[in-house]
Amino acid sequence: MAQLDQELGVADVYAAALFELARESGTVSETRAELDELLALVQSKPEFANFMESRGLGVERREAGLERMFRGRLSDATLNTLLVMNRHERAGLIAAMHRRFVLRQEQASNQIEAVATSAVELPDEQRAEIERLAGELSGKRALVQYRVRPEILGGLILQVGDVRWDNSLRTRLEAARSALRERAERGFEDVSSG
Repeated sequence: MAQLDQELGVADVYAAALFELARESGTVSETRAELDELLALVQSKPEFANFMESRGLGVERREAGLERMFRGRLSDATLNTLLVMNRHERAGLIAAMHRRFVLRQEQASNQIEAVATSAVELPDEQRAEIERLAGELSGKRALVQYRVRPEILGGLILQVGDVRWDNSLRTRLEAARSALRERAERGFEDVSSG
């Protein structure tokens, strides 16, 4: 966990610089689209992910490869950010840098990410209510992703930014089981001490 926090902190430095360049030039959306494509490439092509993360490849060879692959395909700001990351042996932080860029973009446009997890697919009217509630709780426009996980049995888990509300049936059953177990143990102690 500490390594992930450190990676996100380092990636945030690059994301902040790239976001400022994009904001100044009015290309935040275009830069985000480029980062989305890079992330998709890292996630779908293991050979590209290995190329970006390999310590044995060397900074110069990776830089030449990045130039060949992306010069003219990516904006100068995005490519130059990748090249600087590479020179500092941080080329493998594309996913973390993407994440931090997205968070900066959302913050600048008064948006926040939210995730609603339910046991079944939710109808549109419930989704609208969840979006309203998440917006009310955060004071921002909530961009809600919906996930279905049957193992929560029922209810809802809502994560808005860093805050999580777990009202799933599974969590409530586990809490009830724990309370019953504790009460049974206390009752056993009362009987054995008497």
